[in-house]
Amino acid sequence: MNAWARLFFVSCLFGLLSGCGTGSPATSALAGNWLLVGPLPTNQLQIGGVGGFRLAMTFDVTGKNLAASGFINQPCSNQDSSPPILISSVSFTTLATGTIAADGSFTLQTPANFPGNSLLIQGKAPQTSGEWAGTYTESFTGTSLGPVCGGNFTGAITATSFPLVSGVYVGAGSAPTAAPGETGKPVSFQVSLHQGGMVTNPSTGISTPSSSVLTGSIQVGGSSCFSSGTIGSTPPGAVQGNLVNANFAMNDGSTLNLEGALTDSTEERIAPGFVVVTGGKCAGFYELPQIDRQN
Repeated sequence: MNAWARLFFVSCLFGLLSGCGTGSPATSALAGNWLLVGPLPTNQLQIGGVGGFRLAMTFDVTGKNLAASGFINQPCSNQDSSPPILISSVSFTTLATGTIAADGSFTLQTPANFPGNSLLIQGKAPQTSGEWAGTYTESFTGTSLGPVCGGNFTGAITATSFPLVSGVYVGAGSAPTAAPGETGKPVSFQVSLHQGGMVTNPSTGISTPSSSVLTGSIQVGGSSCFSSGTIGSTPPGAVQGNLVNANFAMNDGSTLNLEGALTDSTEERIAPGFVVVTGGKCAGFYELPQIDRQN
């Protein structure tokens, strides 16, 4: 064994965590959930005085390549000051992409054909977990409400991280009026969620880590149609900033969609407002104001 081979062998023997040989690359500190412009966005109805622009995002990093999803609140700027004051909410999957330069700087941009919105993020990736600084520019051309909710927003970013979603959440609601024999029945929900995992590219078969992917299961009490389900792969569950979106394949063949925002960085509460069941004999909108994490 020559000197260089001995040096390499000893380095790997005493430094296995440094990524010798074909080991896994280190995870970028930019990967995960970030509050860029706060407080956290909300999916709850906002009437009266509302805050300004809010933006939370989830970053995936593969080598030097970035992909990000997010959740935005923005006041409708083209309206007078009398109530009700409208605030629009926009969520987007991993459509915003970019690359990290050698010095850690990056530019993240939604595609030109993204309907209604254009988002540009510039910043510098942190070396370790914590904060990073940058700027944002967002242009909003309107929604189904029309151009009244258009506007342009720009400003500075001091991004702070918040944890990946993980835990068991419970809550209680009621069945919809549209389900025969179920109207108004109390229904309980226990939801197990875990953010982060591997995603396989269907074209290449290559698997890469993703911060945005969401897996989990649900237990439901009080329904005569279904009692359990798991998050499927089509469509997959996802976390977009602080917006949690899960589609559960239920044991009666129906699909239960739960979408709600984390109310603060402790992640103790998710506020869906309601869940939507499609298919089966108990379809409809189920009231579910909140689910709380069990410690």
